[in-house]
Amino acid sequence: MAWHFYPLSVLLIALFIVLPGVAGCIGAVVVARFMDRRSFQIACLVGLIGLGIAATLWYQSSPIPEEPGGGRMVSMMERMMSRTRFAQFPLLPSYWLTSAMIQWGEGALAASGFFLLVLLSNALFFSSVVTSRLGPFFYRAAAETQSRGSVFWQWRSRNARSAKATVYRVSWPERFLQRVPGMSSDVRALILKDARMFWRDTTQWVQTLMLFGLLAVYIFNIRYFSEQLSSRFWIYLVAFLNLGACSLNLATLTTRFVFPQFSLEGKRLWIVGMSPSGLSRVVAIKFWVATTLSLVLTLGLILVSCIFLRFDNQQTALFCAATLVITLTLNGMAVGLGTLYPNFREENPSKIVSGFGGTLCLILSFLYILASVVLLGMTVSWHPAAIPTQLRIGSCIFAFLGLSWLLGWMPLRMGLHRVKTLEV
Repeated sequence: MAWHFYPLSVLLIALFIVLPGVAGCIGAVVVARFMDRRSFQIACLVGLIGLGIAATLWYQSSPIPEEPGGGRMVSMMERMMSRTRFAQFPLLPSYWLTSAMIQWGEGALAASGFFLLVLLSNALFFSSVVTSRLGPFFYRAAAETQSRGSVFWQWRSRNARSAKATVYRVSWPERFLQRVPGMSSDVRALILKDARMFWRDTTQWVQTLMLFGLLAVYIFNIRYFSEQLSSRFWIYLVAFLNLGACSLNLATLTTRFVFPQFSLEGKRLWIVGMSPSGLSRVVAIKFWVATTLSLVLTLGLILVSCIFLRFDNQQTALFCAATLVITLTLNGMAVGLGTLYPNFREENPSKIVSGFGGTLCLILSFLYILASVVLLGMTVSWHPAAIPTQLRIGSCIFAFLGLSWLLGWMPLRMGLHRVKTLEV
C-alpha cells in the first residue's frame, strides 16, 4: 500500500464515526422525550418482538446434505456467508467506507473519491442538523426526564397499586431475603443497599450482562462443533480455554465492580463504621455476597461447558473445583486490595478503578489466571500415551492452591486487619 492510503483511512474512519454518533444522539433524545407515552412504549415492545422473530427466522439453521470430499464444507461456508449479504447494501455508511478504502487501494481514485464525498456530505449534513435543530428537543427531553417519576405511570394496573399503597410496603427482594434461614437483619440491610445501588447504576449491570452474555452464547454453541472434536488434545484445549475465558471475564468484573465497593461508601463510611456490625463484618459481607453471585455465573457456565464436551464426573468435578478456587481468589483479591487502597474522594467507580490499587488488582488477576490455567493443564493427560505422574499432579495442585492462598486470602486478611484500625 502507498503511504497516502493510511492518512485516507484515518480520515474515512473519522467521517464514519460521525454518522452513528449523530444517530445515537437523535435516538437518545427521542427516547427521553417520548418514553412516557403509552403508544411509544407499545411501538417499542412490538418492534423488539418483531426484530427477535425476524432474527430467529433469518438465522434459523437448516441441515446440510452430505457431499463427498470438501463439498459439505463449501456448502456450509456459502450458506454462512449468504447471511451476511446485507452488509453490502449500497445505502449503508459502512459500505461507503469499505468501498472507498478498497477502491483507493486498487488505484481507482475517482471511485474512491466519490464514496469519500458521499461520507463527507452525509457527515456534514447530519452534524449541522443535530447542532442547529436538536437543541429545543434536547431541553424538552431533559425537562421531561427530570420531572417524571416513572415512565409507566399511565398504566391503570400500576396506578391502582400505587393508590392502594397508603403505607410502606416491603419490597419483594426484602421479603425474599427474610425467608433465607440464618441471615441476620444487618446482613440483609447491607445486601439490599448494595443491590439497589448496583441496579440504579445502569452502566454496571449492562456491562455485566454483555460480558457474561457473550460468553454464555459462545459456551452454549459449543455443542454444534464439539461432535467434531475426537482428539483428547482438542477437547482439553477447548475446556481450558473456556476456563480461562470465564476467569478473565470474572477478573474484569471483580476489578470493575467489586474493587470499588469499599471506596463507594465515601463520606458515609463513618455511619457504617459506627453501626453494631463494624467495618470488618461489612467487608466480609461484601466479599461473601460478591463471591456467591460470581459462583452462580461461573459455575453454571463451566458446568454447561463440561456437559457439552461430554466429560465424566471426575473431570467435571476438577473444573468445577478449579472454578470455585479461582472465584474465591479473585473476589478476595478485589475486596482486599479495594480496602487497602481506597479512594473516598471519587464517586465514579471507573475513576476509582483507574488508580494504583485497581491497576494492581487487574494485573495480578490476569497473571494469576494465566499461571492457574497452566498449572491445571499440567495435571491432565493431553495424550493417551502421556499420563502425568502422581508427583507432578500433586505438585501442580499444591502450587495452584498456594498461589490462590497467597493472592486471595492474604490481601483479604490484610484488608480486614486494616479496617479494624481505620479512623473514620
